[in-house]
Amino acid sequence: MGIKIFMTDVDDCLFAWNDAFMEWANKHYPEYEGVIDAMAKWNIWEKFTNVNQAQAEAMLKHFNTSAKQAFMPPKLDSVEYVNKLIDEGWRFIAITSVSDDPDVWKLRKMCLDTMFPGGCLELHCLPLHGSKKEFLQQWQGKDYFWIEDKLKNAEAGHELGFKTIVIDHPYNQNSSAGITRVNSWEEIYSILTSSET
Repeated sequence: MGIKIFMTDVDDCLFAWNDAFMEWANKHYPEYEGVIDAMAKWNIWEKFTNVNQAQAEAMLKHFNTSAKQAFMPPKLDSVEYVNKLIDEGWRFIAITSVSDDPDVWKLRKMCLDTMFPGGCLELHCLPLHGSKKEFLQQWQGKDYFWIEDKLKNAEAGHELGFKTIVIDHPYNQNSSAGITRVNSWEEIYSILTSSET
């Protein structure tokens, strides 16, 4: 039958980006005071009590090009259930707007290969804040699942006809009808495996 493919974002889908970022920021920028509900905030400057937009952007670029990208923690139960999918013949295309620095690609690939051995079919690292809609168009017409946490990118995949799943976070509520909302990779595993004919 061949391999089965799904497409997924990386940060706060496969990797616990927010947790890693806040821990890293506390170490490298101790003068910035994080808010209690940082995970609920999408904008970086809203995750701190005393950071403006320019400072937030500089900190974001610093983090996303740091060596930490090779040592990111897993999000939710991704390790258990993505590896179960891999064992059952699934592979994934990872698309992330982390940075288009080639060294960041190497760090991210290292982390994905460590966490999900043999699973990453392709890794695409787009420019920071880059839109994924145009990039996703190359797979339009494929019967692929698209897993995201950023609502704009989830909506883009949905509009292009992918079977879109959004991992629930406070910042991504009010998605369109037709987008499936989940709280775990166990739920994603069930959806993907039940879709097989």
